[in-house]
Amino acid sequence: MAVPNIDNAIIKYENFINNVLKESLRLHDQHLQKVNEEITELIQEKHTLKVITDEKLHPNGFKTKLNIGCNFFMEASVPDTSKLLMHIGLKHYMEFTVNEANTYIDARIKVYEAKAEEIKKKIFMTKAHIKLMLFGIRQLLNAKNEGKT
Repeated sequence: MAVPNIDNAIIKYENFINNVLKESLRLHDQHLQKVNEEITELIQEKHTLKVITDEKLHPNGFKTKLNIGCNFFMEASVPDTSKLLMHIGLKHYMEFTVNEANTYIDARIKVYEAKAEEIKKKIFMTKAHIKLMLFGIRQLLNAKNEGKT
């Protein structure tokens, strides 16, 4: 007699897992991927900074090609790499020394790593909720099967 109530509860739990928890897990995973991409870009930026400011590789500065728009390039020479402009967000640039730039990039990497850890905790919690719900469904199925015998 209690079987329809158990069936309804199982359906509600399954719907909650599929529609809410798995969607939440997917969104957290997407957010984590974006944060990891940002960390990768910052690490590449740090490596690029190291290469272009290395006086052993470029004792008299360096030459590069600069995109001036519509894929038209112009040769550029940078004689002094002791100071540089870095994009700090919202179309704003700031002048840094090499040490300041490294410190700034390291600080940004730490912030993004902390965000990644926070998202990973949310992912672990969501997975734990899914497992708990599946355990509850299993318990309901066992109760349903015991009620039949």
